[in-house]
Amino acid sequence: MSLFDTDSWRERMDGRWFDSGVQLAEAGAVDLVAIEDDSVTAQVKGGELYVVTLRAPDGEGACTCPGFEKFGACKHQAAVVVAANLLDATGRQYVQGRLARLRDGLALESREALIERLVDLAKRDPKVLAGLES
Repeated sequence: MSLFDTDSWRERMDGRWFDSGVQLAEAGAVDLVAIEDDSVTAQVKGGELYVVTLRAPDGEGACTCPGFEKFGACKHQAAVVVAANLLDATGRQYVQGRLARLRDGLALESREALIERLVDLAKRDPKVLAGLES
């Protein structure tokens, strides 16, 4: 069962963008982070790492790339549509439980271990640092 209507997505954007999104998905550039209810969150490596959120089946959502900001649609969204639609039942179950497994694993760590993990992430990622400092 597909989450998104691929034809309506093709109509929504320039065909070249959609085709580029297909290539990104087929190249493994999409990391599906979560499927919660009708919301899909993914990270797409397309030059930089972009975060895409989409609601199924209509596809309302956003991407952190400049193209989305300028045009309201982008190849990264198309990549997520394709990657999500390629999931079989087992893959969908894995993604649906991914954040729950992460939360469960983090809950087992001590407060000090969590703090050190966050500090280590902040050292390596300026966005994490900025997010923790705000």
